[in-house]
Amino acid sequence: MMRRLRLRRMRRAFRALPERDRAIFGSVRFDDLDYIETARRHGCSVEEVVQTVARVLIALGRAERGEQP
Repeated sequence: MMRRLRLRRMRRAFRALPERDRAIFGSVRFDDLDYIETARRHGCSVEEVVQTVARVLIALGRAERGEQP
């Protein structure tokens, strides 16, 4: 039961993220692209990819723990 609740909160938090953040994170985590390939795909810097992935992971971690954004 608790696991489902955590997953539901994480899905909700992921959907609430800006589309670009979801896309960049998805390229790294779901499409298995490295940061350089992801930056090329999205027309941004590697640093922006690093920052975006970190921001998304923080948001998902907070959601999993039930913390407010």
